[in-house]
Amino acid sequence: MANLGASLNDVGAGVSDLFQASADRSKASYDLMEGQEYTLASDLATQNAQYTQMSTAIKEAGENREITQALGKTQADVAGAGFAESGSALDILRSGAQQGAIVKAATSEQGLINEAGYNEQAASYNLMATAADQAASAEGTAAKGADIAAIIKFAAANWA
Repeated sequence: MANLGASLNDVGAGVSDLFQASADRSKASYDLMEGQEYTLASDLATQNAQYTQMSTAIKEAGENREITQALGKTQADVAGAGFAESGSALDILRSGAQQGAIVKAATSEQGLINEAGYNEQAASYNLMATAADQAASAEGTAAKGADIAAIIKFAAANWA
């Protein structure tokens, strides 16, 4: 009778290990999906960085055009008023050019900041995807171990 009790105990432990293996496989499957989601998020963050780069370049081109137009208008106004491009007229042109350079630099810097933020976000998501993939691999290994433990316990139950 003692052998029957031990056999039933081994069978119960084997069944428990089979359920654990199933749970480990389910968790591994979830971890793989999580990794895929992080990879997708990383790809989107990388695209956002590229869009920011293009958007900043377009905005800078527009600002360059506005600066050139403003300086051209100032030169035309100075010439139309019969003044030479000297003294105060040059001061006005210089001030306009400086203001334009400040606006352009601010736009460029903000674009670089946004781009860097998206690139950092993409790198973070890549790390999380790698971690999820490693967790899935570990869960797969745990499932194999639980399967092996179940087989050993079932074999022990038959020998008892």
